[in-house]
Amino acid sequence: MKATNRTLFMIVLSVFLLGGMAACSKPKEPIKIGISAWAGVEPAELAYRKGFYEQRGVAVEMVRFSAYTDSIKAFREGRVDADMQTFDDAIRLFTAGRKIKVVLFTDYSYGGDGIVAKAGINSVADLKGKTVGVEIGTVSHLSLLKAMETVGLQEDDITIVSIPAWEIKKNFLAGKIDAGATWEPYLTSSAEEGGGQVIITSRDYPKAIVTTMALSDELIAKRRDDVQKIVSAYFDAVQFIKEHPHEAYTIMGQAEGISAEKFAQYVEGIRYIDLAGNKAAFGTAQDGELYSIGRELGAFLYKKRVIKSQPHIDDLLDGSFVNNIK
Repeated sequence: MKATNRTLFMIVLSVFLLGGMAACSKPKEPIKIGISAWAGVEPAELAYRKGFYEQRGVAVEMVRFSAYTDSIKAFREGRVDADMQTFDDAIRLFTAGRKIKVVLFTDYSYGGDGIVAKAGINSVADLKGKTVGVEIGTVSHLSLLKAMETVGLQEDDITIVSIPAWEIKKNFLAGKIDAGATWEPYLTSSAEEGGGQVIITSRDYPKAIVTTMALSDELIAKRRDDVQKIVSAYFDAVQFIKEHPHEAYTIMGQAEGISAEKFAQYVEGIRYIDLAGNKAAFGTAQDGELYSIGRELGAFLYKKRVIKSQPHIDDLLDGSFVNNIK
């Protein structure tokens, strides 16, 4: 009887241990990263396609959206864990109550955003009294406001037509608007196909349009080590671009359905920020350039009534993952 009990005990113990081991070995769910077409954020896709996330030991699923606003919405609703988005959009989500952190600085626009206008409109000042298409509350809206600010125009000096960013080109070519604020590839193609011209780009207001990777606080709390691996893998991709630009442009171009040569043209309108640049941008004591850019952006968005309160940028930025990389 005692032997039987001992055997039964050993069987139960074995089942328990095997079950525990199975639970421990269960693979983690892939971390979902939202992305849409913009040359500045494609290193995140490159890291996936080159296997850099896997090499770092973290499972990632890239969720690609044809419309940038759909990417933002998915992140806001928690359908993706992270999102590649502009700093101003991260600020909008943050002030609206979404618990997120910006953990790295991907790029800033340097000609990749701007305003396309029909023939006869030769400068931003010429927009006065004209009809301008822009998607209200997005980076294109910010781009338009910044451009107008350079010549002293106010929003009531023009007639704004709220149009989704991906429909600016269609409306411009149809003659429904005199000008439109958009980004590449729509900016140049609208001018070329519509017989118009690009009258100003973000080269005239650099570092106003900054792109980032934002993650949910929940993800960071649950899987901090994996977040670190994602950030590290991202910079593996940035380094790969430096060392193998044509291969990198080919891969990133494929993600957007364009050639390496076309993708290289879009890269001319941005500036990628590498690890050293990120460390400088975040600083070590909330003293980096990204904090001042964020405060300026927050104040600007609040002044223009895009957000209802001024954000505490120190609570939005988390440079620890960048600074942990040696």
